[in-house]
Amino acid sequence: MISLEDIVKAQRRDTTPFKVAVVITCYNQELYIARALDSVLSQKTSFPYKIMISDDASKDHSREILKQYEQRYPDKVEVLYHDENQGTNKNRNDVLCICDTPYIAFLDGDDYWCDDQQLERKYKFLEQNVNYIGYFTAGGRENNPSASDFTEHGVCDSFNDKHALRNEYPGMYCGFFIRNIYKYMDQRDLKTYLSYTIDESSKLPIVVGIIGDVYRGESTITWIYRSVQGSLSSSPKTCYAYLVYKWWTEKFPDTEITFINAGIGGTTSQFGVSRVEDHLLKYKPDFALIEFAVNDENTEFSGEVLGEVDQFRDEAEIKSYHTIDIDIPEDKPKEKAETKEKKEASQTPVHQFPNTEKPPRKVVAKVPVYRPDEPRNILNVKAGRFSEAVANEYEEYVRSKNPSVIAHVLRPEPTIVDEEIAPTEEKHKDNRPIGEKVISALVGIFSKDESDDNDTVKEENSKPVEDYTGEEDEKSILYELNHNIRKLFMRSLLSGIIAAVVVVLTIVTRIFPSAICSAVPFAPAAYAILLFILMAASLVLNRVAMLSGLSPLVHIKGNSDTAVAVAGAAGMVQIIVSFFCLGDLNGFHVNYYTVIPMLAFFANNVGKLYMVLRVKDNFKFVSSKGQKYASKIYNNESVAMQMMSGTAADRPIIAYQHKTEFPSNFLKISYAPDPSEDLASKLAPITTIASIIIAVMYGVVKLSFADALNAFALITAVSVPVATLLSVNAPVRKLCKTLLSYGSMLSGYPSVKQFCDSTAIMIDANELFPAESISLEGIKTFEDYGIDESLLCGIAILKEAQNPIANAFDSVVAETEETLPEVESVLYEDEIGLVGWIKSERILVGSRTLMEKYSVEVPNMEYEEKYTSQGRQVTYLSRAGRLVAMFVTRYTPDAQLKAEMQRAETNGISFLIRTTDYNVTNDLVAKLYDLFYRSIKVLPTGLGNVLREAEDTVEETSRSYLITNGKAASLARAVTGCVKIKHNISLSIIIQLIAVIFGLLVASTLSLYAGVQVMGSLEVLIYALFWGAAAVFAPAVQKP
Repeated sequence: MISLEDIVKAQRRDTTPFKVAVVITCYNQELYIARALDSVLSQKTSFPYKIMISDDASKDHSREILKQYEQRYPDKVEVLYHDENQGTNKNRNDVLCICDTPYIAFLDGDDYWCDDQQLERKYKFLEQNVNYIGYFTAGGRENNPSASDFTEHGVCDSFNDKHALRNEYPGMYCGFFIRNIYKYMDQRDLKTYLSYTIDESSKLPIVVGIIGDVYRGESTITWIYRSVQGSLSSSPKTCYAYLVYKWWTEKFPDTEITFINAGIGGTTSQFGVSRVEDHLLKYKPDFALIEFAVNDENTEFSGEVLGEVDQFRDEAEIKSYHTIDIDIPEDKPKEKAETKEKKEASQTPVHQFPNTEKPPRKVVAKVPVYRPDEPRNILNVKAGRFSEAVANEYEEYVRSKNPSVIAHVLRPEPTIVDEEIAPTEEKHKDNRPIGEKVISALVGIFSKDESDDNDTVKEENSKPVEDYTGEEDEKSILYELNHNIRKLFMRSLLSGIIAAVVVVLTIVTRIFPSAICSAVPFAPAAYAILLFILMAASLVLNRVAMLSGLSPLVHIKGNSDTAVAVAGAAGMVQIIVSFFCLGDLNGFHVNYYTVIPMLAFFANNVGKLYMVLRVKDNFKFVSSKGQKYASKIYNNESVAMQMMSGTAADRPIIAYQHKTEFPSNFLKISYAPDPSEDLASKLAPITTIASIIIAVMYGVVKLSFADALNAFALITAVSVPVATLLSVNAPVRKLCKTLLSYGSMLSGYPSVKQFCDSTAIMIDANELFPAESISLEGIKTFEDYGIDESLLCGIAILKEAQNPIANAFDSVVAETEETLPEVESVLYEDEIGLVGWIKSERILVGSRTLMEKYSVEVPNMEYEEKYTSQGRQVTYLSRAGRLVAMFVTRYTPDAQLKAEMQRAETNGISFLIRTTDYNVTNDLVAKLYDLFYRSIKVLPTGLGNVLREAEDTVEETSRSYLITNGKAASLARAVTGCVKIKHNISLSIIIQLIAVIFGLLVASTLSLYAGVQVMGSLEVLIYALFWGAAAVFAPAVQKP
């Protein structure tokens, strides 16, 4: 097991940029979470630290607050959002498992730090004192902050009494600062440590304390915790039992009521039941208030079915307060007449089951989960629409990195209304004039939908769907995706037509200016008017992109729409101003740069269309029937390094897959922004400010407002990355479509980011050599010792060990019509074979070396070579010390997997193989699959079992980064695609960055020295088309 010395050494080698992660758990803490975060952000440190928050599906406004802090501190605050409530410990453990810093500090979302030096002090102490595993300081309650949890300094190294540990560490998590055992400790060791206790909440100090000593810091209060309710032991004056007692004493002042506090903190149901006789019933109480379930999380009682609901209906009702046996004098006069409300309340059952048509059939014991009394309104904001009623929320929306991409809030598919009810719906009939309907059909269909204020009929009682959570969401999501595809197609079509017309006009007016002016009177004026109409149509068509792009500039920020929105606005203003300074009408003397934003609008719309088409194709795979497998990166770095030792890979980043019941967060991951959008959002404010400065300088030099506007339109036009969305979404969609044909689904760029640095893939030998890849070419028997029974014993051992050869015997077992015997135990000895026991007889299945090890006589090598000379393999079977048979097999590669493994090897990916078949060696796999021998590693038994444990995991929900059908070829193709397309996307980003910077410098220099007129609209168009095509097609040369 790992030691404190090993952990310290690992920390010394750690090169992660952040030294400390402050782990905060949050659930329905909107009133406190901001103060908690501010107290951490105010820490004065000499080292970088970050805040990792795990939100446990909060129902209040906690998430909105967390998102604000994410946006305000993007490099410091990370939030893990759960879609379902996990419980306190699971919520904390989820974020600890992904914490990669050398040290961890803890804080709860409703507590806060009151010492801005504590993080620095604890860090320096553990850096200088390597013989300590952790550091703990005191905390106080908000209503009595001076009351320290302890006053002594010194070492905490007594962990024998695990139940007394709570008193050793009151409010323990918030004062803890520890070395990151979750990062450096092997998971199996961690599980061994955790087995020391059944009490989930006290596992951390026990694990830490077993590894090393914990230093008790200064007695000064460094953190404050709020205790609003709590247990009898920790909060005797604010707990529920005391509040009930206090209420009774106020309501019945003449009655003698005795309150006995028998509470022990952290009592589970199991411990509570054991105390019933001695600590409760012997006192013969009239009323006992008991609540243990809150401490039952992750115990054997959590989720336990107690019985049928009907069993509890009658007993669960309290008809009147008078059924409570309290001695109240009957002759006591009433001091006050009861009000009507009180009388009604006294006649109402205190506890009743709701009268539903289909009551739940079972009562399940579980930790209570807070749910608000009234359902909260869900913000329903989409691309192309918003309501004035949610103005504040929309401001946050337009400040996001990817505002105009389709949002993840979906409408259910509209249902057919019964004809008898239809007349009552006439008030929703669309009574707009025909002309307005036509305009809405041409424009509103692709930029507005049913939630718009005036354009279309609103759909009543529409319940939004935030993400895919089950079969009940399928129709709604597919309906919405199809609806958005139609909108984006129409928007792309119209914006493409407008852009094409303007491109033609730009070329024609440049090549044939004299002919046009001769043929068309006032041609320059007509050209300006036509451009004005087309530009106005384009801006109306893309008004959401315009609004979302320009809004962040108020705060000197940007997003993927900002550059094109600024260029579009500048182009429109240039056209309007040009009406007053056309000059000589015998030629086209004004260079209009509106063609660039029009092209960018078209390219972005096509990029969004590709995105939604990709999401739809992927969603069909995710929602289809059949077992799904979630792909992940193995997170135990030390074990991964051992696995990768001896391979050609330089980093231990290993991809594997395991079964999952449901892929979650599909839409959230699918619509996440990619790096090209991030680049555009960061460049836009810079290029906008630069354009303004250059335009002002040009106007001052030329003493002309019109020339300044022309310069501004020029600089903003060349600063537009024309193919921002298209350059990424087109290749990503193509890759996703290819992967779907292989049986794998890649959600979006977060999936690429997750797997793009992979250096190895875990594969089981049964995937390398499925049943059809191993042929049984013969069985040579040596001794007639119950040969049929012996063969069945050998096959049973192979089956139990999941040996690939077992599949070749399926037909043999079917012919015998016998049942395989029960295997008592089986062990694989590395590179030699299997040792098993059946009915107290030792069964050996393996190589010559295995037989010789257990003194079983085998034929000489010459005899064996007769069968192995032609690329075949032999496997011996021994029973009770006698050689029974020799199996002759031939291994052939799986054609599809071979192609994908070779493709993966080309991209620097190695393969880690688990096997219980001694024939499967590095040389055999390298030879059959035509791979470099250092790209293959057959793992030893210990590491192979780790691989098996990881792949045998079955999760209830898994994030939809990469979902497959479970085949090794599917995983290999997808991981290879991620590695390759990451390079392609990076190349596209570099091209766009060069285009913007180079264009800005050239246009600025030429404008200031030679005048705007030297940069004609046709030259700018050619420049934009060249770089846009380069960004789209250059990465496509290398297919992922």
